[in-house]
Amino acid sequence: MKILKKLIISLLTAILLFNLGGMATSVQAAEKVDAGAALVMDANTGQIIYQKNAKKVLPIASISKLLTVAVIENEIDQNKLSWNSKVKINKALAKLSVSSELSNVELKQGASYTVKELVHASLISSADAATLALTKATGDTTASFNKKMQAMARKIGVTDAKIYNAVGLKNSDLESLKLKNVAGKAENEMSANDVAKIAQYIVKNDSDLLQITKIKTETFKTTSTASTVMDSLNQMLPGNTFEPKTVKMDGLKTGTSDAAGQSFVGTGTYKGHRLITVVLHANGGSEPRYSQTEILLRIVVNGYKPVTLKKNSTIAQTKTVTVPNAKQTKAAVRVAKDTTVWVANETSLNSWKQTFKAKTSLQDKNHKLAAPVKAGQNIGSLQLTKDGVASLTGKSVNVPLKAHADIDKANIFVRLYRSVF
Repeated sequence: MKILKKLIISLLTAILLFNLGGMATSVQAAEKVDAGAALVMDANTGQIIYQKNAKKVLPIASISKLLTVAVIENEIDQNKLSWNSKVKINKALAKLSVSSELSNVELKQGASYTVKELVHASLISSADAATLALTKATGDTTASFNKKMQAMARKIGVTDAKIYNAVGLKNSDLESLKLKNVAGKAENEMSANDVAKIAQYIVKNDSDLLQITKIKTETFKTTSTASTVMDSLNQMLPGNTFEPKTVKMDGLKTGTSDAAGQSFVGTGTYKGHRLITVVLHANGGSEPRYSQTEILLRIVVNGYKPVTLKKNSTIAQTKTVTVPNAKQTKAAVRVAKDTTVWVANETSLNSWKQTFKAKTSLQDKNHKLAAPVKAGQNIGSLQLTKDGVASLTGKSVNVPLKAHADIDKANIFVRLYRSVF
C-alpha cells in the first residue's frame, strides 16, 4: 500500500512539473507586442528575432530625424560640412522654434549655431526647428534636402519609404517651409524593417551618434547669455523611468504624432551583443512605446540564447566547400569573423540548414566557387536557415567564410578529364 502511495505521489509530482514546464513555455509564447508594427534584431547580422507587421508602411514622426542626421554625417565625411560649420537662423526657422505645438529649443533670428549644436538638439530633445536648420547647412530647400534623404535611404536599402521633410511633421506644420503641391496632411512613412535598416546603418557607420543619443541631459546655448536645458525623451536610458533590467540602452530616437502614435527605435547591449528594437504606433499604458519595447527585450532574454561562431573556427557540417576547378575539389574553410546567431531555448544550431553561397566575383558559370583563391581570402557566406527565421536581407543568417589555405586551380588536362567523366 505504501509503495502504491509513493507511486501515485511520484506520478502526480511528475504531472505537476510537466504542467508547470508547459505553463512557463506558454507564458513565454504569450508575450505579445501591442503595436501597429514591431521587431527586435541583432544589430550586427540583421537577424530578426521577433517581428510583427514588420513590412507594413506606417507614419514614423520624429524617427525621421535619424535619416536626416545620417545625411549630415555623410556630408561631413565628404568634407562638405564640419561639426563646427555654422548655420544662420532665418525668420521662418526662428518662428517655428517657439511654436508650442512642436518639440523645440528656441533659436534666435540672425543667430548662428554649429552643426554639432543642432545635431545634439535634434537627437536629444527632438528639436524640430533645429533639425530643419540642419537642412539649410549647405543651402538646401525642403525639396532638395528630401532628395538627399531619399538617396541616403536607397543607399541603406530602404526603397518603399514616403519622405516629405526632415523632421517627420505633417507638411502643413512646416508653414512657409512646406512642400508645394503636396497635401498638408502628408507625413513621412516607413516600415519597421526600414527603420531597423536605418538604425543598423547608424550603428555600423555613424556609431559616434550613439555618444549623443545616450546623453540624458545637456545645456543648449540659445544666446551668449541665455540657455535651455535639454532632457532626453528616451526614458529607457540608464537611470530613467523605463530603464530595462537586462539590456543597457544607449539610443536611438522617439517619434510621436497623431498618425504615428507613440513610436520608438532603440538600441542597447545584452551580454555583449547589440540589439535594435522598433515599435511603431504602440498601445497600452501611459508610455506604451517603452512598455512594448520592454516586451521585445523580454522575448529575447527569456526565449533565446546567443550562439557565437568564432573567427577561424570550423562549423561541424560545413568544414569544406566544393571547388570544381581546383586541384583538390574539397577546400577547407573557416569562419571569417565572429558571428552571433540567436537560437530558441531548448534547440540547437545543428538543426539549422546550412547552404554555402560563393562570393559573386569568385563564382564560375554554375555559381560554384572557382579557383584560384588565396588563404584567408573571403570566399562567400554560409547561409543558415530554419522555419520562422528571418533577417533584414532575407530568410537566412549569413556567416562569412574564408579559405583556410591556398586553393590552386587544376591544370587544363585535369579539368578536361573532369568535364568528360
